[in-house]
This record gives sequence, structure tokens and C-alpha cells, in this order.
Amino acid sequence: MPPRHPPTPVQPGTSDPAPSGAGELTRFADGGYRVTFTRSFDRPASELWLAVTEPPGLDTWYPTKLRHEGVVGSAIVEWFEVGEGETPIEVPPGTLTAYDPPRLFEVTVEGPAESEYPGELGTQVIRIRVTEDGGSHSARSTLLFEHDVETLPTAVNVLPGWHWCLEFLAAHLGHQADTSKEHHERLRAWYEAAYS
Repeated sequence: MPPRHPPTPVQPGTSDPAPSGAGELTRFADGGYRVTFTRSFDRPASELWLAVTEPPGLDTWYPTKLRHEGVVGSAIVEWFEVGEGETPIEVPPGTLTAYDPPRLFEVTVEGPAESEYPGELGTQVIRIRVTEDGGSHSARSTLLFEHDVETLPTAVNVLPGWHWCLEFLAAHLGHQADTSKEHHERLRAWYEAAYS
């Protein structure tokens, strides 16, 4: 994707207070949206990097099983685990488009133009940045998670899902988190009221 002008914030259309750690929704002038989450963890950047890009840490929070070779331009392998006897859920193909350990991980997914599930529509870019707070060898680091999508329905669909997934990441890293299904439903209701 070519460089884009910085997106502008989309203001929530609800007076209800935002949930703790709410994602930000922004819109690009040339179309499309960016979902952004920022999280800080009491872990060094090297440890956070492994948790967000490599199994087994990646498998504790990312919604699919995702595997990569760490080579820019190579295909990523991604699938949803299903129960015995269930039909596997197809995942649109993707490519590793940036990889700079322990700072930057980016995949581009070519989703379909039409789907029953808005979360997989169109071309999408998922970008993960890890920075150390306070310089090298710090015991604290920050995760910047960005997901660029083409449509507002896709953005509204992925916002609560990523928020909930990041709760699982926090729990994996030993932080207080709410991974209950009830919390996910509250998140979905708030994001839909805020941006639909």
C-alpha cells in the first residue's frame, strides 16, 4: 500500500463512557479506516515481541492460529481451530509485508469483496509495533496495534474483537484482564452504539 495521509479521528456517537482501553477509530481522507489500540506492559520489549508474534504466546490472544517464516513477502498461514467434525473456517490469504524484530510486524490480508462476515472484507493491514519505555533494557514496553480496513462495517466489526483479544494478551502477560464472554458482549454493544 502506498503511504497515506494521517487519518482523522471518528468521534463516538454515544454519551456512554468508553470501556477501559477503548480502541480509536480514524478515517483516511482517501477512504478506509484505521483501528488503533495502545497497551503498556510490565515486560521488556523482547518478551512482548515474542508474545505478539510467535507461538505459544501468539496463540493465547490472536483469534486465529497464525504462522509465518519471518521473511517479508512470504505467505502467512492462518486458520481457525474448530471442533472435531466441524467444517474448517476459511481465512483469506495473507502476506508478511513488514518484519523488523523486535519492533515491527505487519501482515496484509486480501479479503473477499463480499462476505457474510464483515470482519474479513477487502484488503486489510494488521500492524504491530513494540517499543521499550525508558530506553534499552527497560522492564516496561508498549504495544501499538493498528488494523487498516476498507469499510466502516468492517471497522465496527473488528473493534470489539481486537479489544477482547488484547484482554487475553494482558492475561497471558500477567496483567489484570476481563476475558469473559459477557465483557466481549459489552464491548460489542458499546462499539456498535459508538460507530454504527
